[in-house]
Amino acid sequence: MNDLNQKLEHWIKNTLSKPNPIFNNMSACPYAKKAWLDNKVEIRSFVSWVDAYTELLVRTFDFDKFDVVIFAFPHNTIVPAQLTDIIVNLQKMWKNKDIAILEDHPDEIEQVKDFNLNFGECCLLLIQSRSKLQEARAYLESKDYYKNWDPEYKQDVQSR
Repeated sequence: MNDLNQKLEHWIKNTLSKPNPIFNNMSACPYAKKAWLDNKVEIRSFVSWVDAYTELLVRTFDFDKFDVVIFAFPHNTIVPAQLTDIIVNLQKMWKNKDIAILEDHPDEIEQVKDFNLNFGECCLLLIQSRSKLQEARAYLESKDYYKNWDPEYKQDVQSR
């Protein structure tokens, strides 16, 4: 396992997968650990944002094989606002495709109350099936998972 994989595994197991009262005693990402342990996470590492974006534009995704595809690239190759704008525009362009992209930039804090969700090592694009993600979100909503989320942050995350 390479260094990036080890760091992602640590983040998933020790940050995202621990039960927390902020998330109604669920973990920050209730599905991450199972996907990791079931080998349903594909990790692609790039030397720059441009390389990641180039592959993103031509890549097809098999969401039966992988629950999430992670594109990782150095955070100094793009600023947070630019990354967000590009991802939002891609989502609009791909509105009829079953693809959702969540971005994580170390310079843009992703936080619920005092819990920091960021990976922090580099930029990540978390690419998933939109329909499966919406189904998971509906389930989590029914369990009061989002009760402590700032409404604006929740809307921003769920709009993708």
